[in-house]
Amino acid sequence: MTLTKDPRIQRKVEHLHALGARATGEFLTELAARIGGAPAILSLLNEYQRLSPGMVRAACGDRFPQHALHAVPGREVRA
Repeated sequence: MTLTKDPRIQRKVEHLHALGARATGEFLTELAARIGGAPAILSLLNEYQRLSPGMVRAACGDRFPQHALHAVPGREVRA
């Protein structure tokens, strides 16, 4: 499972996004310090900078997909 498919991670990412650009920048700075990956993060930021918000929206990349609900076998569904 990739991180972006995990609903728990999705909620945490959405929360970080809601905190704004400064919090996201601080998060990336701390992540780079912990893993020693500042060059890799900067390289990815350069790649993402080529995208426009409109391009991402058009490709439905601005939000996580909805998760399907599954019935648990042997359990009665109540309305």
